[in-house]
Amino acid sequence: MKSETQQQKVVEYNKVFDEKDYKKRTKKAQHATDNFYDLITKFYERGWGESFHFAPRYKGEDFKASILRHEYLLGAKLGLTEKDNVLDVGCGIMGPARNLARISGAYITGLTINQYQADRANVLNNTSSVSHLLDIRQGDFMDIPFPDNTFDKMYAIEALCHAPDLVGVYKQILKKLKPGGKAAFYQWGMTEKYDPENSEHVRIREQIEYGNSITKLRTLKEIDKAIEESGLIKEETVDLVQTNYGNDVPWYSTLQSGWSLKQIRQTKGSRMVMKQVFKTLEALRVVKKGVVKTQHILLVAADALVEAGKLEIFTPMYLMVVRKQK
Repeated sequence: MKSETQQQKVVEYNKVFDEKDYKKRTKKAQHATDNFYDLITKFYERGWGESFHFAPRYKGEDFKASILRHEYLLGAKLGLTEKDNVLDVGCGIMGPARNLARISGAYITGLTINQYQADRANVLNNTSSVSHLLDIRQGDFMDIPFPDNTFDKMYAIEALCHAPDLVGVYKQILKKLKPGGKAAFYQWGMTEKYDPENSEHVRIREQIEYGNSITKLRTLKEIDKAIEESGLIKEETVDLVQTNYGNDVPWYSTLQSGWSLKQIRQTKGSRMVMKQVFKTLEALRVVKKGVVKTQHILLVAADALVEAGKLEIFTPMYLMVVRKQK
């Protein structure tokens, strides 16, 4: 982490989301997201694995298998091959990149705004059997640090929701793709069932934004419009929540309380126990002060995502396949 303490990072993060004026919030969006991933990356990896995203799931399919299948679908939509030079935009710790490199042989570079994630990805990449196919760069996807016309393929998995300017990040992707190049995204967005005049819908959206460092969640129509304005050419758009690609188990089920190993952590009792454990560890200085407040951010996110999923006003898997004109 950087020189600021965990506690200071939480305070800074909360200040950004106390600002209700989206234009003012946008100015601090990238710094807030960098702080956010300093705070939560270890939590994500311990609780979720190396791939930080949701996935459709069949009955009888375990969580990890569904995550892999979701990544492989994206790879298939892109037609990844060993000839491709690929950029993972907003790569996290490069779990999906390692999986896609294994099945395709493509050379994949990850881009993340967060230095801790870049360092962690390096460690994991270096112990991977496909380390020779992987690279990592710390940088801002609003100004992608590569020459124009560099990549054959690009993808983003639940990452572009962090962009303060969606048209701007799409234009960056357009510039960095080679002529005729292809990109695919899994996008977070508010569906047609979202009603901006419904105060409960607005509360849920704002809590998703706060709990996930999102300047402003866009509707699917706004996402489509941003693609058109950027100059990218749409080949396919579909909300995978609404398809038969394996939605027997709700995408948000892991965040609900239940009796599986992952769900039991979401029960009120388990949350209370963990809060007390973290408080004790903070007092004993075993963990950094601010961990309890970081846990609170994650719990706000989890509860809001479950509510949004049940109401069908939000999707984390709006698939978009686009290309650059030859």
